[in-house]
Amino acid sequence: MNWTTIEWTDFTWNPVVGCKHGCPYCYAKRFAERGLGEYGKYKKGKRFQPRFFPGRLDEPKQRKRPAKIFVSSMGDLFGDWVPDEWIEAVLDIVRGCPQHTFQFLTKNPDRYYNWFTFDMKNIPDNIWIGAGADNATDAHTRSGTLGFMGAKVKFLSLEPLLENVVEYVEWESLDWVIVGAQTGPGAKKPKKEWVENIISYCRAYDIPVFLKDNLEWPEKIKRGANEQCTAQTAGKKYISLKNILGLRMAYVSPAAMKYQ
Repeated sequence: MNWTTIEWTDFTWNPVVGCKHGCPYCYAKRFAERGLGEYGKYKKGKRFQPRFFPGRLDEPKQRKRPAKIFVSSMGDLFGDWVPDEWIEAVLDIVRGCPQHTFQFLTKNPDRYYNWFTFDMKNIPDNIWIGAGADNATDAHTRSGTLGFMGAKVKFLSLEPLLENVVEYVEWESLDWVIVGAQTGPGAKKPKKEWVENIISYCRAYDIPVFLKDNLEWPEKIKRGANEQCTAQTAGKKYISLKNILGLRMAYVSPAAMKYQ
């Protein structure tokens, strides 16, 4: 478990690494394929293959002081290629460390159906589950899937933000939103109005929003998941649509059906 410069967490924990999504902008794959750290012992081209490190499982137990822990920052724990046994081994540690908050982030949130739906029993109180999306279609389906989950905090990570997504996000499903820009070679900054629209919608729905430093946004907006997103910070009044509706929108993506 390592201290990290990722702004919205305290530590990263990587008992499972590697990914097969093939995102061209992936920072983790760039890091691994450069052979940095432990990845140097693997053959080039195979350094980012999924791997399980049972020896890392007990690392959160060694820290008694509460911390936010980003799980599998160097992979996707809920990717279709990850065996259930690996996920269960990680969740066993989560259940045994109630002092910590464990943050999960995946581009395959349909697989959350196996563990975190509202009708499930014994969902750990110390988990936040998130979905990552970079485009409108994925933002719609993945945020909608989160609406069925019974976790304490459900969040959407729009990083990198590659297009305007606000009309497609299922805002009622969310408790927190993270927005970031693309980094690395050939990176393109998102349009200003895309970010402004997200901020406005989050304020309307009372959803805390966290803008990462890589956006180079002139206003510092770094609200955590437990902070109310008050409209007064912008000197404007917004109607809280979330309170008016008093519900969470339901959406099931076709891919999710195989997990039910």
